[in-house]
Amino acid sequence: MTDQTPETSAERFLRLARKEQAGRLTVYLGAAPGVGKTYRMLQEAARHQAEGRGVLVGVAETHGRSETALLLEPLETLPRRMIDHKGHRLDEFDIDAVLARRPDLVLVDELAHTNAPGSRHPKRWQDVAELLAAGIDVATTVNIQHIESLNDVVAGFTHVRVRETVPDQILEDAELIVVDLPPQALIERLEAGKIYLPETAGRALGNFFTPTKLAALRELALRFAARNVDRRLADDLVASGDSGAFAAGERLMVAVSPGKGGARVVRQAKRLADMLRANWTAVVIESGSARAVSGSQREQLADNLALASSLGASLMTVAANDVGQALVDQAKELRASQIVIGKSRRSRWFEWRHGSIAQEVIRKAQGVAVHVLPLDEADEKPEKPRDPYSQRDNILAFLLVAAAAGLIHLALPWISTSAIDLLLLLPVILSATLLRMRAGLWAAAWAALAYNFFFTRPLYTLEIDGSADVITFVVLALVAGVVGGLAGKIRRQAETSAGVARLNASLARFAGLMGGLSSKDETAAVACREIGALLDVAAIIVALEEDSTVVRGNEKFARLDMVDDAAARWAIEHGEPTGRDTGTLNASDWQFHPLRTSLGTMGALGVARVSQQRVIRPDDATLLASLVDQTALAHERLVLEAQARQVGTLRERDQLRGALLGSIAHDLRTPLTAVIAAAEAIPAQGEFAEEVRIARGESRRLQRFLNDLLEASRIEHGTIEPKWESVDLTDVITAVLRDLRQDRPGARVETAIDADCPLVRSDPLLLRHVLINLIDNALKFSAASSHVTVKLACAEDAVSCRVLDRGPGLPATEGLFDRFHRLEGSDRVGGSGLGLWIAKNFIEAVGGTIAAGNRPGGGAVFTVTLPTPNRSVEEGEDGHGA
Repeated sequence: MTDQTPETSAERFLRLARKEQAGRLTVYLGAAPGVGKTYRMLQEAARHQAEGRGVLVGVAETHGRSETALLLEPLETLPRRMIDHKGHRLDEFDIDAVLARRPDLVLVDELAHTNAPGSRHPKRWQDVAELLAAGIDVATTVNIQHIESLNDVVAGFTHVRVRETVPDQILEDAELIVVDLPPQALIERLEAGKIYLPETAGRALGNFFTPTKLAALRELALRFAARNVDRRLADDLVASGDSGAFAAGERLMVAVSPGKGGARVVRQAKRLADMLRANWTAVVIESGSARAVSGSQREQLADNLALASSLGASLMTVAANDVGQALVDQAKELRASQIVIGKSRRSRWFEWRHGSIAQEVIRKAQGVAVHVLPLDEADEKPEKPRDPYSQRDNILAFLLVAAAAGLIHLALPWISTSAIDLLLLLPVILSATLLRMRAGLWAAAWAALAYNFFFTRPLYTLEIDGSADVITFVVLALVAGVVGGLAGKIRRQAETSAGVARLNASLARFAGLMGGLSSKDETAAVACREIGALLDVAAIIVALEEDSTVVRGNEKFARLDMVDDAAARWAIEHGEPTGRDTGTLNASDWQFHPLRTSLGTMGALGVARVSQQRVIRPDDATLLASLVDQTALAHERLVLEAQARQVGTLRERDQLRGALLGSIAHDLRTPLTAVIAAAEAIPAQGEFAEEVRIARGESRRLQRFLNDLLEASRIEHGTIEPKWESVDLTDVITAVLRDLRQDRPGARVETAIDADCPLVRSDPLLLRHVLINLIDNALKFSAASSHVTVKLACAEDAVSCRVLDRGPGLPATEGLFDRFHRLEGSDRVGGSGLGLWIAKNFIEAVGGTIAAGNRPGGGAVFTVTLPTPNRSVEEGEDGHGA
């Protein structure tokens, strides 16, 4: 049950004003390279220019396509900004020139592009954000795999991890235009050479451009665009204060009634939601008449709500007096596209007297489809409970009218006869306000009869002689009835409002109490105490710790019997309500509700009632759901706070350890250099020749260990800056082997290098350090009689270097490249645990990747992959194609 405060006119004005001040962003979204995003953007730009708008092309990539270049010719193109970076001149988008020109519309292709070092912003989407903040409209392009929130999803089925991503926030207020092309048509374009060059198209067809992957990407793009439009529509409705029932996706709302037929309506709504793949909400309207139904029907209502919850519906209870209008209002608030409601077969006379809720919903729900499910009258006819207070209220109403008539009769000498009818309205209003509406209506009838009997001629009879008295009698009866009805209605509304206020106050107090607790026991104790007081039940919190149940929050119930323990375990392990009044393990005395959070199930809330009544009354079902959610969030907060404290402690420990190791490495480096120089100066001859060679080798190995510590310190402080140059990996491998042969005479390293491997853009010193670590590890962890192989292989877009040994292999590759990771439980143990972590960071710094695995027949293999300058296929996969 919620109580939302409408946004004021001033707030709506400020929201709209802020939105109007910023520029408008138009994003042409594609499922894959080659669908025609840039082409479509240039077409729209030409149309805007023909309409008189100032259009400027900031960046537009034609990718060598003549038809795209033709569209670009009539448009003014901004010169690129040249940036000098380590001896190279790179061209980038000139954002300052655009800000100075301030065109009506600027085209900035490839939103996910990474700017060259030295640019104002590292990412092009940040340039676009600055232009929008300056009030300039921007049109851009992006592929679905570059959306940050979908990065893992795309990588899961394409097996391509996109490094350049765009945050979802920048697209929230954008107008998305999906440039769609069926997978087969896109493959035909690729085969025709309209996307990639012929020599690279074949590889793309076998890797990225498969019908299955393209179909999945296409569906992902369409769904993302639909969600974006739906979210923008919701924001616009809130900002404008409109209450229209618009929805881009299907949403169902089902009205749950207390009769047995309500279960049929819930099941029908579930089937419809499954067919439409839509979210659905089960709504109960708490009206005065609904609160007056019998106990058995309230039990049935609870069963219907439990059924809806078990089938995946969200539950909502709304307090209102007009059920039909409340359902329509709730559908607008939920922006439901379809409403499911049951309708009993009633006589026309019944509907004329009481009306039809289904007919009212159909009449008032404009633009919403209403599904009406016919129900048997026997299922829905409400039982009339015997009200013990009804007769008492009627007697009190009669006494109020009698007392008023007696006082008026005594006061006749002092009052005007024309005021008698008005004075008789007082007991009617009092009866309807203080008692019930029915008592007020009875009071109206008795007031009319009292006026006729005591104050009209002939007196003390029910006869009326004068026509004026007849009119007065009729008018008094009508007015008294209307006044009594209105007073009773106002009383019910006041009761409803008071109930909502009490509920909201209870929830607010509960949330405030839970937010200030810092331990599990304290949180459980407060939660159980408050829930027990609000719902008039006994409450406990059950958690699984070391495969045993732990009960907290209520000292009276410190242990569970076997049945209750099994029910609590089921609720925690399966995330479903169990126990009493449920469909699972209902022999338990407790009803358990799982405390579900984003971190998993924190435990279960158990509630019980001593009497044989239902544990949770239908009125309290929604309140219990809110209390369970807040209790779960409180336990999740405790876990997150504990993790944050642990992370902070680990971070401080790592910083201290890094600083200590770096300091030690610096202090030992100078004396170690002297030791190495002295060892090199001693001739390796005579009876101590072997000892001299051992001293040289071990001192150099210690030097590499200290270098690892220093490099680890550089990585932690983010001071690695690759010195880019064209590198021949053959030369790097030769230099590494030369160094290792100096340390290990007769080294057992074999090489297999492809001829004509291209140069790569990298840092030779970083690559040399990585290969020394990998080859030295391979030599150290393999038998002296075995060989280590270094293979250099070339592909169209990458060069890979593999180091293979015949050692004991790797027990597991998970966490292998973590800092200080050592392979416990394996023969490959030794060293500082920093070498592979450093290698990974160095390789990633130069834009490459490193992987590890085991060889068939025994041994390990480490693969270093570096991109080549010609990466047309990978650029297309990253979304840089039109």
